[in-house]
Amino acid sequence: MGEVKEVEELREVLERVEGKLIAAGKLYGAVNFGIWLSVMMLYYVIIEMADLPRQFNLVYWPVAFMVALWFTERVWRRFQRLGRVAGNKMETSKSGGILIALSWIAGATLGWVVIPEMNLGVNAEASLAVGFLGFISLSVLGMWLVLAKYGGIEYEMIPAFLIPAMGIPLAGSMENGAMAWAGFLVGLAFSLTVLTYIHSAFRAIER
Repeated sequence: MGEVKEVEELREVLERVEGKLIAAGKLYGAVNFGIWLSVMMLYYVIIEMADLPRQFNLVYWPVAFMVALWFTERVWRRFQRLGRVAGNKMETSKSGGILIALSWIAGATLGWVVIPEMNLGVNAEASLAVGFLGFISLSVLGMWLVLAKYGGIEYEMIPAFLIPAMGIPLAGSMENGAMAWAGFLVGLAFSLTVLTYIHSAFRAIER
């Protein structure tokens, strides 16, 4: 009888530890999108201060990606240490990381070069807004698919690419303020994603 009780107590402890690890993983996801939200807000601060050419986007976003990657890597290492303490070795996939980087590179190329040149909007700003929303949608969708393949489906991430994609038709039809509206839309999408991750983290803790 005593052994059964000890096994039951051990199982409960392991479940609590697992819940905390899941919660930490969800918070890591929230941090990721919090970083990207900051990167995007900084982008809008910069472009509103100066009249920069379109080529600026081809410089800013790759650099921003590298900085964000460096920061998230530091957070990931802390997450790994937490996993090791709990006896769970957290591994990353090099091929998965490369595919995520490629998804952002492809998204940037399509969103900032190919799509604006197609003149899908009613004017140049609207076409640029369509490209921006396409860039975010395609890049995050690609990242989501990679994560689904290597680590499981992250349902919390869906608003981050679905909401911008849904806004593309309206952005293309706006004669004024299309880029500002697109930025707010992406900000909304990323904010909802952060909140969804935090909600999932609390649910994991309460397991």
